Amino acid sequence: MFDSLSELRLLAGSALRYRRQILALKQYFAARGCTVILLDDMTASDHDLQVQSIAHAVILLEQLNPEYGTDRRRLRVVKYRAMAFRGGYHDYTIRRGGLHVFPRLVAAEHRQEQSREKLPSEIPALDKLIGGGLEQGTSTLIVGSPGTGKSTLAAQFVAAASRRGQTAAMFTFDESPVTLLTRTSELNIPLTEAIKSGRVTIRYVDPAELSPGELIHEVRAAVEERHAALIVIDSLNGYLNAMPGERFLAIQLHELLAYLSQRNVATILVSAHQGLLGGPMIAAVDATYLADAVILMRFFEMRGEIRQAVSIVKKRGGRHERTIREFKLEDGQIKVGDALRDFRGVLTGVPMYDATGGPATQSHDD
Repeated sequence: MFDSLSELRLLAGSALRYRRQILALKQYFAARGCTVILLDDMTASDHDLQVQSIAHAVILLEQLNPEYGTDRRRLRVVKYRAMAFRGGYHDYTIRRGGLHVFPRLVAAEHRQEQSREKLPSEIPALDKLIGGGLEQGTSTLIVGSPGTGKSTLAAQFVAAASRRGQTAAMFTFDESPVTLLTRTSELNIPLTEAIKSGRVTIRYVDPAELSPGELIHEVRAAVEERHAALIVIDSLNGYLNAMPGERFLAIQLHELLAYLSQRNVATILVSAHQGLLGGPMIAAVDATYLADAVILMRFFEMRGEIRQAVSIVKKRGGRHERTIREFKLEDGQIKVGDALRDFRGVLTGVPMYDATGGPATQSHDD
């Protein structure tokens, strides 16, 4: 190993002599069957690409310095003669014990046989609304304003999977595990018992400290090592902040969802809208076209009270109810009521009473 080439440049004196010396070294070591590693700190004003043409393989290491958060490191295999390699950038970290590389995910490499079983929430009205439950190998987006119960609903699916003996993993960006467990215990959602049994893991993700490649590596570990049947990412807003650039989010998210689908894993994505009540709800990132099913949570005002509603606005390849049902978190449990057939304009936030029921629901579906 030569560390580094910048010192050899200084000793050589001229560029021509330097290149001849590098070529002579290559021929000398190749004749004796030696493996040679050359390190270049890239301090030279003119980067010598001819030296890279002499080497059999070139690995480029980069260090990124975002405006906030820890440094990000990534590597790229520029060339490797007579060997197939994975192109593109791969995140890596330097830790106690060495260098840890997180290869770029390629979903096409993980195809396997699938059995589309349903994962119910064990809330009869909600399971009826969604068509029996979430299907394995599909992704579900739970979207709504902050406080509508998106994370609680996701936790209910996780707890129900744990009771059936399945394994699940939650990756939370916005809420600490302590707060989540405290809130779910008040609603009699047994997440604490599921964690103690080892069937559920909660990983709090700090976007300022964790790179996107490392996050995907942990998701893969949950699927391939712990055989998770359900993955929850809460929320996409926090996942967006973990990306080096917003334009890469849709591509990485699409690859991750494709991988989880081919591994027959059900995925729940949580996304928060900007705004609370009335007016258009704007999402930080539009992932509705990526998800196989979309659950819409919405506040609405009725008789001086702020209430919540839940509806299924999209589900690929499966039947579901098109009604809007009231959603409550009270008396230590989640309650999903009957369809709000006597009101129209629930999704606008300020519904109007309509005793006829039928025409209001029909116009709403239209």
